[in-house]
Amino acid sequence: MINRTKLEHILEYARQQKCIGQLCKIPPGDMVEIVEMAMRKAGNSPVAPAGWISCSDAVPAEYCDVILLDDLGNVFPGSWDKVFCPTRGGNKMAFVDKDGVEVESSTHWMPLPEPPQEVNQ
Repeated sequence: MINRTKLEHILEYARQQKCIGQLCKIPPGDMVEIVEMAMRKAGNSPVAPAGWISCSDAVPAEYCDVILLDDLGNVFPGSWDKVFCPTRGGNKMAFVDKDGVEVESSTHWMPLPEPPQEVNQ
């Protein structure tokens, strides 16, 4: 049985292998269990939790800070901003991370929440 700690270890290993371009060597039994768990969790519907907007459905206003969700389930700050596109010979609008690097794997985004209001007493 795969517990959360083992799953996190396998995920970290897979991420490391992906970064250095090697093939991931997750034992087949573990991979079957991981896929089955993911399928059970996903259910039959690709509905995003409340507040998330699909990147394919809509984009935010230009230069807008947002919260991004990628295809691995990572959540991180980002923005809808201009990036250089060498194939087009110019710039294009895209989701970028906090360092300004394009995030091609983003699947959903949500606006930042309103900041807390100061209460004067």
